[in-house]
Amino acid sequence: MLHEFILTIPYKEIDQYTDKLNSVGVYNLYYESPIEIIKVQNGYGYEEKEDEQVELKIYASDVEVEGLPEAYFTLLEDTFSVARDEIKYSSGNETAWEQTYEFEDIDLGNDWVIVYPNSTEQYEGKNLLKFDPLAAFGTGLHETTQGCLRMILDSDLTNKTVLDLGTGSGMLTIAASLKGAKKVVAVDYEDVARELYHNAELNGLANDIEVIQADLITGDYQINDTYDVIFINIGANETVKIINRHDLLKNSDQFIISGLVEWNLDELLALFEKGGFTIRERAQTNEWVTISFERER
Repeated sequence: MLHEFILTIPYKEIDQYTDKLNSVGVYNLYYESPIEIIKVQNGYGYEEKEDEQVELKIYASDVEVEGLPEAYFTLLEDTFSVARDEIKYSSGNETAWEQTYEFEDIDLGNDWVIVYPNSTEQYEGKNLLKFDPLAAFGTGLHETTQGCLRMILDSDLTNKTVLDLGTGSGMLTIAASLKGAKKVVAVDYEDVARELYHNAELNGLANDIEVIQADLITGDYQINDTYDVIFINIGANETVKIINRHDLLKNSDQFIISGLVEWNLDELLALFEKGGFTIRERAQTNEWVTISFERER
């Protein structure tokens, strides 16, 4: 049996409460920081709302603690000098408390469908990109990812080489591979090899996929090879830094760039124009922009 106890407290005191609970051997805690989404130059950010109240959730299992729920009622009353009726309480079977998020399949509108592991749907006459997000960033839900995917899946990448920067869980790498790329190099700050190779296997891919863990902005890794196409789905500011850091425009004549917001494009557009590129295709969903650049030789 899993037991949940909830204290409603000022967010600015959350550290004091968690420290006190840790000091008496209670570590299974959860709370959601109250935030306000704000518009910033490179997209969106957030500010923490210090004056809000939050629910601090404390969990305990009969397997680990004897005498529940009374043992924790007493502990919380004594530790924080609160009355019992100030503590919300519920209990249930532990397996029932395990939360799993089931993604809904995404029809990209170009005869391709992103299909997630829980799907039972059948798609006659459609092309399928099978995908399991696991722990890495990149689920396919965001407008920027979908913008990139449509451009990639509408392309013929047969026998081409591709560089995917900021690959996350590798959805763009998988898409390029499904469209015939003979080699894809996928680079990310995090170690995402497990996720990416797992998704490659889901799609039965046999092309050459290389996963590299590297810091593209401040690390020692240097991009030296040339590629037929380079993908960057990060953000305008980061993209400009990566291009300048690696002198990247010399490494390919075609780029697909996303993670962009409509109010922060000028520097990026100027950079590509100076490098001799023109816009091959531009797509926008809400404020999110994806651009395919190409340079004629």
